[in-house]
Amino acid sequence: MQSGPQFVIVSGALGSGKTSLIESLLNSSEDASDTAVIVNEAGEINIDGAVLSESASGMSMATLSNGCVCCSMTSDLVTSIQDLMHFRRVAGKSLFSRIILECSGLSRPGPIVSSLQELADLRLKLHLVSTYDCSRPPLQGADFEDAVAQLAAAHTIVLTKIDQVAVERREEALETVRSLNPLARVVNEFSASARAREAFASPGNIDVPAVGTDSKSSERRRLLHPRVRVFRARYDADVQWEDALDWLENIAGALGERLLRIKAVVPGGNADDRLLLQSVGTTFSAPRRLKEKTVVPLGAIVIARDCGSDDLASIPTMHSVSWQSHL
Repeated sequence: MQSGPQFVIVSGALGSGKTSLIESLLNSSEDASDTAVIVNEAGEINIDGAVLSESASGMSMATLSNGCVCCSMTSDLVTSIQDLMHFRRVAGKSLFSRIILECSGLSRPGPIVSSLQELADLRLKLHLVSTYDCSRPPLQGADFEDAVAQLAAAHTIVLTKIDQVAVERREEALETVRSLNPLARVVNEFSASARAREAFASPGNIDVPAVGTDSKSSERRRLLHPRVRVFRARYDADVQWEDALDWLENIAGALGERLLRIKAVVPGGNADDRLLLQSVGTTFSAPRRLKEKTVVPLGAIVIARDCGSDDLASIPTMHSVSWQSHL
């Protein structure tokens, strides 16, 4: 019987470079029509999906928004894979050679792999990839347990942000991941395109394992991240991006180490412009201008630990901002 597509689960800490890694792969491919990408966003604004769509050339994409795929969305994942394969067959095209799942930074691979047993007939070949941010070592933070679960399960570990650290930090990261998972293949490439090629090279035909289930498994998944909450902010189209950045920096200053991630889409200088503002912890990246064809609503996602709606409401804000809590 013919083998199915490679199914790549890309996990890693919030802001560790998962989207950039996939984007580099797509940018290096003249034709991505044999690749499908499923993006899991913890918040309901699909910002990472919008970014990846700018790099796609014929790529198929599905999104799993407003939830963590390892906790409450495994059935949605199964349905998304089935739908992608079905529409591919209906279109009379050959099988995908690769399906990539970009997990939320909160996700642990174990429950995701367990859910794939429902797709045994597709004969998926499994490849677990995890990113390790050399500039913010994940094993030194409050997300220690999630990071260990991601790295220990990986077939391939990719060192990211290596251009932002000294050689000593890079060597320390290499020693750490080899100590934690000596069986994993470690990608330690400076070039983004070389890093992507190595990361997605198949480690061999690894079948999805048959994993037993029990009646309490879904309840356990809902409790994986009890202290983490995801908030969405809505605002009007007349917001100035400089004001939005000041407001986001106020949030970072108020929450401090409790802040895990910010991703926000705000108006640019012109009516059709959209800027992406984002932070990992309290460290902000330079604003990124999205292409005009990119369709993504205005709004912000804030992921924080031990934070309630009252904490955010007490922070000085722009006019016309409303908050919703999702997790």
